[in-house]
Amino acid sequence: MIGSILWKFRLFARRLWVRAVLISLLAIVAALLAPLSDLLPFSFKTQIDETKLQSLLDILTSSMLAVTTFSLSIMVTAHLAADSSATPRAHRLLQQDSRTQTVLATFLGAFVYALTLTILLSTGLFADDEMALIYLFTVGVIGLVVVAILRWVGHLDGLGSVEATIRRAEERAKAAVAIRAEAPFLGAHALTGRVTIPPEAHVLTATSAIFVNRIDTRTLSHKAGKWGGTVYLRVSPGDWVLPGDPLAMVSVSDWSDARATELRACFATDETREHGQDTAYSFVVLAEIAERALSPGINDPRTGTDVVGRLTRLFLSLPAEVEPDEVAAPNVYAPGLDPVEVVRNSLDAIARDGQGFHEVLMAVQGAARALSRHPDPGLAAAARALSGRVLAYARSGILLVEDLERIGAAGAASGPAPRAEDVSEDGIATALGETTARSRSAARP
Repeated sequence: MIGSILWKFRLFARRLWVRAVLISLLAIVAALLAPLSDLLPFSFKTQIDETKLQSLLDILTSSMLAVTTFSLSIMVTAHLAADSSATPRAHRLLQQDSRTQTVLATFLGAFVYALTLTILLSTGLFADDEMALIYLFTVGVIGLVVVAILRWVGHLDGLGSVEATIRRAEERAKAAVAIRAEAPFLGAHALTGRVTIPPEAHVLTATSAIFVNRIDTRTLSHKAGKWGGTVYLRVSPGDWVLPGDPLAMVSVSDWSDARATELRACFATDETREHGQDTAYSFVVLAEIAERALSPGINDPRTGTDVVGRLTRLFLSLPAEVEPDEVAAPNVYAPGLDPVEVVRNSLDAIARDGQGFHEVLMAVQGAARALSRHPDPGLAAAARALSGRVLAYARSGILLVEDLERIGAAGAASGPAPRAEDVSEDGIATALGETTARSRSAARP
């Protein structure tokens, strides 16, 4: 439960107004500590009067309002630029940019700080010998503003550009990979085909249509251990669930709605996906930037190849999931990251949308060849399958035979994946039936 609280607190702290309020509270702190001005040297206290303090506060109130308004307009413009040129999901990345939030919160907080103290001074709340400490607080706030302006000027370089957005998305993806590497299988036991779920296990179901963003496996394990049971997860972070869909199978002797509610609280959900445990989502955001660049309206294949290179680097840094000797959540079994879905939703999507660009398909083939040697057998198999699909995309989009031969020579597959037009109607119907049967089998509790 502590992990869930900390995760929610971090999401809450990323909001701009939270940081602005913290800086604004300095006015209240200064007012409360004003009587401690007696600790300051007498000569300094006598030099500070209300007029000098009010002049500093006037500078802050007049300048910070203009600076805050101007900076907010820059931020909105940068967000709209990232939304239109990269991906709507990148807009949320910029919203959570800690440096931008800290700078804007400093400007806004300084304005509220000065306004609050101006109002308090007008009430005659402070004695003449209490102005000195408030004056020092105000000088400190001005120092924070100066540092924030210098950071803001440096941060404006490239803010909202495609390159800066890609770099930001890659940083979040690296953090997600690190989380996955630190806690394979979400810190629980591996839920593989060799694990048998007891037939008498109870089904923990979802109550709304929503995304699962985070699963607190440690709290799940603690509660299950207290009840003498085991939890078998049926969802992973990033999954979309509907009311009645199974979240987990719970093997306990005494099952009740109250216990179901307790366990359901360990699943952090939201209307949108969130970076963190959802490693696949971080890869998807990067891929979406490349897909937008490959659209006919933008026609920027070099951005596509840049993203492919970054995704390749991320996939290579993704370790093979191996259950450690000691797990943090011993009473929980969790499925691992599905490499096939991650590859299909990232590199495969780029190859599909860039099938008319020789350089993009060559880059994806290079990624597939490199990943085909990955220590994770599932990821290596997914890379070889990707190589075959790239060859099939190339047959549809590449005009020159020479380019087709180069793409084929660069791949890790022996031949292209079969296309729909190459398969008879009976074959397509059979493939659809097999896919439907596998999906129903996977969804069955």
